[in-house]
Amino acid sequence: MSVTGIAALIAAVSFAVIALAVAYVAIRLTRVVGDAATLVRDTRAGQEALLLRANAAVDRASAQLDASAAVAQSMDDLGAGMADLAGQVTALAGFGHTMAGAVVSGPVGKAAAFAYGVRHAVGLRRGGPRNAVPGKVVRNKELSR
Repeated sequence: MSVTGIAALIAAVSFAVIALAVAYVAIRLTRVVGDAATLVRDTRAGQEALLLRANAAVDRASAQLDASAAVAQSMDDLGAGMADLAGQVTALAGFGHTMAGAVVSGPVGKAAAFAYGVRHAVGLRRGGPRNAVPGKVVRNKELSR
């Protein structure tokens, strides 16, 4: 065997070793790529489920916001109604004070007070202690009549 034959043999063995190494790396790389593809597929399925749940949560939140907007509008309407009612009550109270002042301090009120006083005095004279004025001390013998 000549030097050229030995060199060719070394080159052939080196090429075979390199070819086997490349084949081994290619097989391992195929497995890694397959595992990565499986991982991406599983992740995509999880993302779709997560996105569906997120969309459902957003839809529920939107429905709740719509309901709370309706409640807030009703509360605004209620507040406006209460303000109107307070205004009416205030006006009515002012009218009541005016009417009461006119009746009590006017001639009709004075006549009613006088009539009450006369009727009460006559009742005290006729009925005795049964119609006593509050705060008056009543003796036991007066009660027995």
